[in-house]
Amino acid sequence: MPPAVYPPAMPASPVLRRPQAIVFDLDDTLLTAYRTPEKTWFAIISEHSDALGVHDRRWVTAEVLDRVLDFLSQDEGRKLWRLEGDRTRRRVVRSAFHRLNLARPEGTEPLHGVDADRIADRFETYLEDTITLKPDTLPVLDALRGMDIRLGLLTNGSGPRQRGKIARFDLARHFQAIRIEEEAGFGKPDPRAYRAILRALDTVPALAWMIGDDPTWDVEAPARLGLTGIYYCEDARLPTPPAASARISRLGALLPLVERAA
Repeated sequence: MPPAVYPPAMPASPVLRRPQAIVFDLDDTLLTAYRTPEKTWFAIISEHSDALGVHDRRWVTAEVLDRVLDFLSQDEGRKLWRLEGDRTRRRVVRSAFHRLNLARPEGTEPLHGVDADRIADRFETYLEDTITLKPDTLPVLDALRGMDIRLGLLTNGSGPRQRGKIARFDLARHFQAIRIEEEAGFGKPDPRAYRAILRALDTVPALAWMIGDDPTWDVEAPARLGLTGIYYCEDARLPTPPAASARISRLGALLPLVERAA
């Protein structure tokens, strides 16, 4: 089998220091997850199109997506979505149906046959059904461990759900340290989250890289503490965060960066 060929990274800085440890984000970095909410909600609502009656599924999706994105634009909203997901999603979807005059009054049957709670509850199971491991994940993790680089996994969200993903894809054996927001009591971008995993990896910020898809949580916040932030993004239309030391669009592009680091 010929060796894998990876696209080149796009360094924002000509000099990178060779890492003693690398910390990875989980969702939308190692796993496909949440980066296409419009497709996710359209698919979910389409599954329930028989309950929409005369209402167009794209029209309903647009309103639900608008309410979801507005809610997630607030830090507290994002936290509730991660840690109290089922109850929070029901509230947000109900509010969208209320604006569409598709509310579900308590103690009555849903108006127009629309069951807001059933659609909201499908979000998590839909993601579980469709989530996959990024193609380069395991080869890259194995290669980095072969370079004697310590690996950490730092993810926000609930303990049971994130542990479930880690177990499902057999990821735990690749990491010397795993830290999850709900279990620790704090998560990204709280400085304690980065410091805690660096302590677990027995390293310091100057010798650590952080890889992830969130410009604030995975690049800017760790960079402020002295880590090297590597921005992972598959969408060439999105700008590179100013704090990023490099940008990659495939995990495999990380290996040449490490090999070239001084």
